[in-house]
Amino acid sequence: MIIFERFLHPMMKILAIATAYHPDTELMKKSISSYIGGVDRLLIWRNSPIDEKEFEALAGAGKIEFCGDCSNAGISVALNHAWRYARDGGYSHLLTMDQDSLWQGFEAFTDFVKKRGDEDCFYAPGVNDESLESGFEEAETMITSGMLVPVGMLDEIGGYREDFKVDGIDNDLFYHAKALGWRPFKVGGCTLHQQFGRLQFHKFLRWRIGTLNYSAERIYSIYRNNYIVIRSYPGTEPMKKRFRKSCFWNRPIRILLAEKDRYAKFKAMFRGIRDAKRWLKENPSVTF
Repeated sequence: MIIFERFLHPMMKILAIATAYHPDTELMKKSISSYIGGVDRLLIWRNSPIDEKEFEALAGAGKIEFCGDCSNAGISVALNHAWRYARDGGYSHLLTMDQDSLWQGFEAFTDFVKKRGDEDCFYAPGVNDESLESGFEEAETMITSGMLVPVGMLDEIGGYREDFKVDGIDNDLFYHAKALGWRPFKVGGCTLHQQFGRLQFHKFLRWRIGTLNYSAERIYSIYRNNYIVIRSYPGTEPMKKRFRKSCFWNRPIRILLAEKDRYAKFKAMFRGIRDAKRWLKENPSVTF
């Protein structure tokens, strides 16, 4: 039944979810304002306490709903709540958003998806300088923020994997969906302006080095989760190349030259790969 239903063309009804964790309130309000007019309802998931009154005036009465108990449940739990909410509420698509992502051309994005039809596709805009001027192309990767997915696709996949609290969620969904026959497209005429971590600059001899200063805990999950994705699905060669360049060259060099807690972070890298291999060995049936 799911295979048949994926090719139907229901009227598009979009539920959006934005996760909030100690947000810059003004930046998050700008983010929401950049797409709220093009969605039918927005859930704001509280991973930390927020001032709800600051956001309620951004849309008409009843369009924004707050959920989450203000404890940090991560992203996947929030997204699965939104998926079930969308499924039970008759929404056709789920738009997943970070708290600090800014849309440019969201109306053009949704117009393109409406004209193309639901079919067996999921969509995302270009991010920062990777945007298309017009048209569309098959995407090699997508980030969680700005991704527009049919609810039927999430039904077929089984939602977002909750053992990935933050890192690797987008890559897992992307390759899992492709393995099941869903096609990813990057849409032109729109851009998502996205901040990746909090970039800090450090001076080393005569060089100025930029680092994201992720904690050892985040580094562990980046290595573990993404290595699992690479080994779990077919067609992950583009991700594998990026992973090697970032995680085995760029990040270690930047940590070594410019960051603190070097020992803990390098240890986290090795633990992440080790635990990923253990997980893959213990769960061979879930790989494609």
